[in-house]
Amino acid sequence: MNSRTRVLLLVTGFAAFVLLGLAQAIFGPVLPVFATAFDLQISTVGWVLSVFWAGSLLAVAAVYAFPATLGPRSGLVSSAAGTALIALMTSWSSVLAGAALFGFGYGVIAAVYNPRVLAGFGPRGPALMSLMNALFTVGAIAAPQVFLALNQNAAAVFWVFTAFAAIVATATLAMGDTRATQTRAKQALRIDWPILGFAFLGIGMESTMVGLGPTALTLAGLSTQDAAQLLSQFFVVYLVARLSLVVIAHLVPPFVVFSAAIALLSALGFAALVGNPGFWFPFMGFACGYLFHGEYLTGLRSMGGSTRVSALLLAAGMLGAIVLPVLISQVLADMGPKGFFQIILGLAVATTILALLNLPRSLRSHRAL
Repeated sequence: MNSRTRVLLLVTGFAAFVLLGLAQAIFGPVLPVFATAFDLQISTVGWVLSVFWAGSLLAVAAVYAFPATLGPRSGLVSSAAGTALIALMTSWSSVLAGAALFGFGYGVIAAVYNPRVLAGFGPRGPALMSLMNALFTVGAIAAPQVFLALNQNAAAVFWVFTAFAAIVATATLAMGDTRATQTRAKQALRIDWPILGFAFLGIGMESTMVGLGPTALTLAGLSTQDAAQLLSQFFVVYLVARLSLVVIAHLVPPFVVFSAAIALLSALGFAALVGNPGFWFPFMGFACGYLFHGEYLTGLRSMGGSTRVSALLLAAGMLGAIVLPVLISQVLADMGPKGFFQIILGLAVATTILALLNLPRSLRSHRAL
């Protein structure tokens, strides 16, 4: 990989991860717009989240099966095509098809950029990869602001996303081969089912908070504009949590981080339920900011740091992001103004109990390394 290719890989990677943040944070604010535009119930428009994550899950499987075929350009072109199809707003089925394509692009980008940056930059790879992942949160913070700046016009928002993805995809045309050479022999997987379960629950709850949180806030009496602003604040606090990992990641075992984060989410969910959900919702982003770090690093240490393990953990999280939002959206409208926070509290408390039961085993495994 020559120097120009490395620079383009990093620059387009930075931009691509901003796009990932935009993708994850935009569906929450636009769900009520979709419901109004297509005269649908919240339980129906909630399917767009699951379709998006199903596309991402398919992409992870495809990258695993065809690592030499799918790369950065594939993910960006798919994202541009998907956002354009959503922006057309011709029918609800076309929006779902666009969400699937956008999700596929999201999954490819998430799966290919991290290992290629690690391989391409040697000792500087981990630091640059961390910076690239932090830019995800910048996109997530910006998405609701873009939505508000464009007068809550969903079509205009997705046309902006299309243009952004197309520009970044065009930049990759000047990039050489970025594929990492495989040097390790395949190893047998050591499946740790509890950790995969925690990945499912943790990322599922995070996706639910982001995807359905603004809708839940509107059901609780807030305006669409206020809900979008609160989602931006959620991601600002989320970014603070991610940045704090630079200091604590090497000091605290990752499953301790996960257990503490899910316990904190339980406490904040209770506060939102008995108090003002608009006040407490942004703080829930702090707990969510630690979940991926906790389950992902625990899984790598437990099952081995191979590409297959990484893909498996990513797939478990994506499966949670598909299943939990659609199940919760089916009952959300019938549970009263704070029903969402009742559900999050129940899930978080149950996961906290399971995490505490698993903690001694995880700590023994951590000390053995």
